[in-house]
Amino acid sequence: MLYRVPVYFLGAFLLFAVARDALAASAPKAEWQAEWERAIAAAEQEGQVTIYGPPGITYQNAINAFQDAFPKIKLVYVAGSGTNNAQRLVTERRAGKYLADVFIGGSGTLIEVLFDGNLLEPIPPMLLWPEVKDQSAWFNKTHTYADAKGQYVFMMQGNVNTNLAAYNTKLTKPDGLKSYLDLLNPKWKGKMVAYDPRARGHIQSVRALYYSPKLGGEFFRRLFSEMDVAVSRDQRMMIDWVAQGKYLLSIFSAGNDVLDAKKKGLPIDLIDAPDDESYMSGGFGHVAVVNKAPHPAATKVFLNWLLSKEGQLKWQEKSDNNSLRTDIPKQMLSDLTSIPKEKGTYINSSLPQYQDIDAALKIIDDALAKAGKKY
Repeated sequence: MLYRVPVYFLGAFLLFAVARDALAASAPKAEWQAEWERAIAAAEQEGQVTIYGPPGITYQNAINAFQDAFPKIKLVYVAGSGTNNAQRLVTERRAGKYLADVFIGGSGTLIEVLFDGNLLEPIPPMLLWPEVKDQSAWFNKTHTYADAKGQYVFMMQGNVNTNLAAYNTKLTKPDGLKSYLDLLNPKWKGKMVAYDPRARGHIQSVRALYYSPKLGGEFFRRLFSEMDVAVSRDQRMMIDWVAQGKYLLSIFSAGNDVLDAKKKGLPIDLIDAPDDESYMSGGFGHVAVVNKAPHPAATKVFLNWLLSKEGQLKWQEKSDNNSLRTDIPKQMLSDLTSIPKEKGTYINSSLPQYQDIDAALKIIDDALAKAGKKY
């Protein structure tokens, strides 16, 4: 049996629905939403955001994904090493030119040149989206900053480096190599090549080993003064030397290069260090906002997008580096061992307390001089 709804009930329902929708429309928007809409409008008026970022197509592809999300804001990407981009920025400033909005790269240059040079703006006031401000979505449930004031150089990426050494799989057995200290065994004397730890871009491994309670400066002193270690600044050549048997071990080799060589059939592989001798590094995954930015609204929009779930998923997917956001899937990473453990005992070498390595570099210089090696 069908029942008819009385007309006055239907009319009352419609009046309620209209009143509800009118009330919702007139209700004030959340403060962040109103500010975000103003930022979008101003950013589209500015029409551009300029990013100084690392070289390599993977990083450019990750950042350029912003263009798909905000097609009315042109993204200009200036690719270069941290050193070159920082020099470019400083030179521009001296000439009275203000071109860069955001700087992405390694913590070394960001701290030593831009932060120490008072060229950055604090990041927290620019974070608008609730999901970006929510620190519980990040590793260790906190935003991690690489600067001493904890607000200028945001660490959005963190990869664990467990690479102790690369070895020739046909000529060397990794048994007995469980620690960096095992490299000091006399049987390896004259049989190792090391990437020069003083080279730019290699600061993180120096920090990690120098500040390790187990290793420290004494490890560097003995390694370079007692073990007759060859030193090179050519990663590919080092891999070839180990694969050919000229040296049995390579220290401070780039892990990705070693694994690529292994895939190509070369007799080379990696030996892992224990957790308390491994370290986490932000690599090129640090972001900072340049002060006196020419496009402040677009900068704010870009920063919120980059640190959002969507932005970090694009960064992780396209750069193949672990985002420190823990609320995005990780299975797309080629090296799942790079994901840091919540209670890992490794050093986070991007943190400011590990910034000063002048003493470590002097130890290395003195040790090489003592060994009669000049580089």
